[in-house]
Order: sequence, then C-alpha cells, then structure tokens
Amino acid sequence: MVKKRPTNISARNTEPPTDLPEAAATVWREIMASSDLAGTVDRSALEAFCTLMARLREARQRVEDEGMVVKDPRGRVIPHPALAVERQTAEQIRAWGDRFAPLVKPVRKRGYMADATATSIANATHLSAAKYAGPIAALKTLAWMIDEAQRESMEALQKAMTTTVPNYLKACTELQITPASIPALVGAETPKESKGSTVTNMREAAEKRRAG
Repeated sequence: MVKKRPTNISARNTEPPTDLPEAAATVWREIMASSDLAGTVDRSALEAFCTLMARLREARQRVEDEGMVVKDPRGRVIPHPALAVERQTAEQIRAWGDRFAPLVKPVRKRGYMADATATSIANATHLSAAKYAGPIAALKTLAWMIDEAQRESMEALQKAMTTTVPNYLKACTELQITPASIPALVGAETPKESKGSTVTNMREAAEKRRAG
C-alpha cells in the first residue's frame, strides 16, 4: 500500500484568497507573518476580519489626509463621514476580541492608557479565567485607541471623549476594574500623577473639557 504524502496545509492556507482586495490581503499577510494561525485558521472568518481592518485603516487615512471636518454640498462644516465609518468598524472589530490579536501586537505603540490599563488588568485576579480573554482584549484595544487619539491631536481626543472613552468606561465597569485617567484632560504632567483615578474622575474631567 502506497502511503500518501502529507498535505502542506500551512503553506496552502498562508496565502489570501485571490479575490480579496489588496488592502485586505495586506492585512491577511501581516496576520500570517506574526502568528501561527496557518493551517488552523477559519479562512472565511479571517477574510471578514481582514476586510474590516482594511476598512478601518482606509477611514483613518482619509481623516488624516482630509481633516476631521469637511464641507457638505451646501457648504456647511460637518464631521468627516469617515469618522463614522471608523467608529462603526472599530466596534465590529472589537467584537472579534483577540481572535486574530497577533496582527496588532507587533505594531502598536506603547502609551499611558494602554500601560495603565494593562497594569489594572494584571492586578485584577478575578480576570484570570479564560472566559475573560475576549473582553480584556477589547478593553486593551479601546485604551490603545485613546492613546492614539492623544498622539494625533486635541481634536481627535475630544472626539474620543464622546465615542471611545464611554465604551472604555463601560468595559472597565463590566470587568470591575479601575480605569486609567487621561492626562491630557485632567492636566497631569506625567502618568504617575494619575495613578488611582476612578471612573468619576474621568467623567468629571470630560465635563470640564466640554464646559471649557
């Protein structure tokens, strides 16, 4: 009896579908290059995730290139439509949790919100169960998005105060951990001065910012 040669499933699954748009295919290759998913990945799920990531990147790039506000056909100044696309897409990506997390780990910049949130999670012993992996990954993503907004501009941070920050606070409440504060909003010079802040601190800071 002739033995069949083993199929190289990993090599076969590494390449993206031929009909996947190039931007999404780029995300696919990034994931495959930074993880051991090949051979075990749900290709349909990964294709959907890559499409979302490509859409998010495109929306962010448009905002970066064209600004956060634009004029509508009547000449009125309105928020860039890509901001809504970015927000909605980020929410959809959040639902995936850390299923394809290797994509973002190598490229994310460190930031105070992300670091402080990671410390809070590490000190929360009740979150050690595997069932919290997805919510924890989503929370870390929100913290990273706030850091990115701070790095981008005050306008981006103000936008995050009405979208990303409320979701971050809600996630912290659900996971029963103390959220990090936002130095740029509370006037702290360094992250150390914000240690021990509470949800109330962040909400009061947001109200002060809006009032000012």
